[in-house]
Parts: sequence; structure tokens; C-alpha cells
Amino acid sequence: MEFTKSHTKLVNLAILLLVIALSSCKTISSVQFQALEAPKVILPSDVSRIAFVDRNMHFPADSTEQYYIVNGVVLKDSLDNTGGMPLSCYQGFVQNLSEFWSQDSIPFVSLPREMMLDTTRHFTPLSWETVTSICRLNQVDILIVLEDIQAFTSQDLVETDTYWVTNEIRYRGIFRIYDPLYQKFYDNRLIADSLFVEISDSNLDRLVNEKLPSRREMMNDAVYELGKDYVDLISPRWVDVSRDYFVSGDKRLSTALYFIKKNDFDTAINMWESLSKEMDMKLAGRAAYNLAVVHEMKGDLKNARGWIRKAMYFYKNMKNMPSEYKEIEAYALVLNSRWVNGKKIERFFGEE
Repeated sequence: MEFTKSHTKLVNLAILLLVIALSSCKTISSVQFQALEAPKVILPSDVSRIAFVDRNMHFPADSTEQYYIVNGVVLKDSLDNTGGMPLSCYQGFVQNLSEFWSQDSIPFVSLPREMMLDTTRHFTPLSWETVTSICRLNQVDILIVLEDIQAFTSQDLVETDTYWVTNEIRYRGIFRIYDPLYQKFYDNRLIADSLFVEISDSNLDRLVNEKLPSRREMMNDAVYELGKDYVDLISPRWVDVSRDYFVSGDKRLSTALYFIKKNDFDTAINMWESLSKEMDMKLAGRAAYNLAVVHEMKGDLKNARGWIRKAMYFYKNMKNMPSEYKEIEAYALVLNSRWVNGKKIERFFGEE
């Protein structure tokens, strides 16, 4: 079973989807593109195979009867609807894995069912001997272990001119990532959220028997989202980014946008670089700011940070600081954050 990171070269960290509105009466215009956001949990670049493990621990509070007692539920059933939740969570994980991971299969491992006597939920880590054994058996490097999973539903029925049913599904899960080679945990995290389902019908029987999803369906849908939420934490993803450009003060500020729309960055850069040498500090500052933006779009964060520093220098040498300088300072902070993000991306791909 093979699970490997794809080593696509990120020459540009942006897929450019440009929407540029040019208007001589506007001070700024906007450009949209996509940037790569680093995962919150970064696995070592030499990790190529993982397994998803259901710890399969059960506490007294997990019983349907105990849940009804604690929450004062009036409308109830005696069915245990939790059996398929770990598998649904696994499906949410594997079916939403980032494009930056290529996989043959991620094995799903369910440990023997363990009934816990204590009412307080606690999750002592698996022994490293157990972790090593599971990894060897499944030919994987690390384990992503679902230590705990819960999902509960509550229902409200309102009768007006029609019948309305609102269901809330609250779900939570605890994940821990084990690396047996270094005997290290890469993450230990609780995720909790909820989903809402609202359905109406003029006929109560039709609403309850035909339209309303079963408790099992709702709980499985909720924990599918739990798996999806967690895979987003370990995978890079493309995010939409919007940046403002200065387009007034000199025709070269706005004209250069034509070339950017044609992906002719060099021509636009040359035009703005010439403007950055002007004696008019405001004009030079605007050009330097635009240069920072275009270099960010190209994925060249080093030059982007250099140009935003120049923009700040030009503005600070003006006799009267314009209000737009606040935007320059704010963008400098954004670029610093993007720089840190870029270092994390390099770690993910093993390019440090």
C-alpha cells in the first residue's frame, strides 16, 4: 500500500484568476488570485504512508439511555446509531485529501472494542509497541488515531401554518498522530462543531416518515465533516486572495494592469520600477506597493517584502502622511505572515 507526497514544483504559488476593473476615476482596483496555505499540522516530508486508526473506546456516557437521561430527551428511540461513525469519519478524511498527497490506499484499522468503566473520558496514549506493531502490519510510517468520537442530535418541532423540524447534530472527535520511529506525537487535538438540518411540510406524517433523515444518517453526515475538518489540518490548500492596486496618480499605474492581465509581468514590473524612481514620494510609494503585490502573485515573497519596505520608506519621507499609508502598513504585516507560511510550505515539501 502506497501513500506518497507529490513533489510538484511550486514555481508560482498562485494560480492566477484575474478580475481587474480599470477606471480612471478610481484610486484603487482589485486583483484576485489563489495562494497556497500551509497546513496547521506539518508532517515530516519523509512520511509517505499513513493509516487511519479507530481507537474504538466506549464509555458509559456513550449509551443512548445515558444520553437521554443527561439531556432530558423526551422523543427517543432505543437504537444504537453510533456503530458506523468511525468509518464515516474515515471516509470524510480520505475522500477530501489534498491534491498534494497521492495515494493508493489509506488502511482503516479498527482496534478491538474496549469498554471503559470510568465515567470520565480519558485517553492514555497507545503504547509504542502497539503503534509499531500496527505500522508494521499495515506497512505504514505513522498512525492518525481517532481517540474518541461522539455525535448527538436534538430535535425541535414547531407547528404554525405548517410543520417545522429543526435538528442539531453536535459532534466532537479527538485525534492524535503517532510516529513510532521517533516515538513522537505530531498532533493531539479536539475538534468540536455542529450541523443543523431544518425541514418543513404541511403534512406531519410525510415530514417525519419521508423527509426527515434518520438519526443514523444525520450522525454519520456529521462525523464525515469531522474527518473532512481534520484532513484540512494536515494538507496544504489553495485559498482565494484579493489585493488592491493603486491605479491613479499616473497613467503608468493603471496601464501596467493591462500587461498583468496578459500575464506579462515583466512589462508591468518595468513600468512600476520606473515610477518608483520619481521624486514624487506618493507616486513612488504607490508604485512600490504595486510592485510588492505583483511579486507576491508571482510567489516571490522575498522581493515582495523588499518592495513594501521601500513603499513605507517613500511614504515616511512625505511632509504630510496620507491616510492610505495605513493600508501600506497593513499589507506589510500580511506579507510577513505569508513569509512564515511559505517557510511552512517548504517544510511540507522537504525543501528547507
